[in-house]
Order: sequence, then C-alpha cells, then structure tokens
Amino acid sequence: MSSGFTRRGLFSLFARPLKATGDGAKAVGHAIAGSSPPNAPNPPVPMVAVIQGRHCLALENYCAICVERCPEPGALHASQIIPMVVPEVCTGCGICQQVCPAPENAVLMLPRRTPEATDEPTS
Repeated sequence: MSSGFTRRGLFSLFARPLKATGDGAKAVGHAIAGSSPPNAPNPPVPMVAVIQGRHCLALENYCAICVERCPEPGALHASQIIPMVVPEVCTGCGICQQVCPAPENAVLMLPRRTPEATDEPTS
C-alpha cells in the first residue's frame, strides 16, 4: 500500500532545483517577487525631527535643550513658545530626541517625505 512517496519527499523535490543552483536562483526569485535578497543591506531611510507640542516642556517652563544641543546650525530655533524644526536643514541625526528631558519624549523622528513627481508635462 505504501508507494514510497511521502509528503516530505514530495516537497523536497520542489526545493531541489533551488539548492542545486545556489544563490543565483535565490536572487532571481527575490527579483521576481519584487524584494531584495535577505543578505542585501537596506539603504538608510532619511529621517527628520518633529516636535510634539503637547509633550514639550517649553509650554510650561523655558526649555531649549534640543535647540542648544543640535549640531546642525539653524535646524531648530526657539522663536515661538515651543522649538520649531526647519525640515530643509534638519539632518535627522536624532540628537534632539536623545536629549529631550520631557517625561514623554517631545521629539519624534519620522521618515523624510520625498518630493513627489507632478503629473504636469515638461516642455
């Protein structure tokens, strides 16, 4: 009654061509699936700082630690009640988030928005 076929043996037949061809087949398989191979390094995502006003200590007391510690001149300024981030100047280093003394950190690091292409034709 047993013909020698098992479920495990059947599935190992499907996996055999990938094992025989090596990494080239895996890279092709990932290219077809639209993803990168598992050992490929992911490029770093550019970040930008955003101040959450509701958590910032500057609403109650004077606080400008993030402005003082920012290594990029002009990226943060304290001209209003809470510090403001200039996204074009911010490098996304995250130092302002690390030094924020608020009980709930008032600085978020978010992925930088990329400028989207417009649908207008160029002449």
